[in-house]
Amino acid sequence: MALCAYGWRRKSIADKISKNVIMSIMDETKEDSRRAAVLAEAFTAFVTYGYKRTTMDDIARAAGMSRPALYLLYRNKYEIFEALMLSMMTEMEAELAACFDADLPPVAKVKSAMRIGFLDGYHKIRNTPHGAELFDLKNAEAADLFRQWLAVVENGLSSGLKREAEAGRIDLTRTRVSPERLTTLVIDGFEGAKARMTTFEDLEAKVCDLVDVVLGPLTVR
Repeated sequence: MALCAYGWRRKSIADKISKNVIMSIMDETKEDSRRAAVLAEAFTAFVTYGYKRTTMDDIARAAGMSRPALYLLYRNKYEIFEALMLSMMTEMEAELAACFDADLPPVAKVKSAMRIGFLDGYHKIRNTPHGAELFDLKNAEAADLFRQWLAVVENGLSSGLKREAEAGRIDLTRTRVSPERLTTLVIDGFEGAKARMTTFEDLEAKVCDLVDVVLGPLTVR
């Protein structure tokens, strides 16, 4: 009887722990959902009204919560912007890896990676009312975040090029240039083209030409 009571008590404790764990997971899920809603509304506010003009109150109202509730999730506007950027980087990192999983020629893979890493975001933000202000942040308080973004793209490209070389699809021995060095050359070329761009279509065309010129001769036919 005592054993049965002990077994019942142990099961009761286990059930209680399980319920606590489930409740904790549910609370975390709810919080994650609220954070996701905040980031989505914050992005819309930043590109519509500008980073400087957007207030925590604006973001809270757009996300359907009180300002005190928002402050429980994020301490300030910059923390929201930082979380938004980091979330986009995580998504981009997976997309960059997927570029090199595709059954495409190396040149096409790199063009796709450049589009995901630079062109898509640049085009999306540039065409918003306050896109220029957001890009200016990379020279101000958000400089570290933009450097992290660049590092994610560089890592994704160099890792992909290394895979292409190891698979025998490109031959880097022809130039004795490492995947990392090749990556910086492509990105530096992009930055130069961006500085002299006349239209976005012109920039897109130059990026394609750049990848063709740099990577084309290294492709194993």
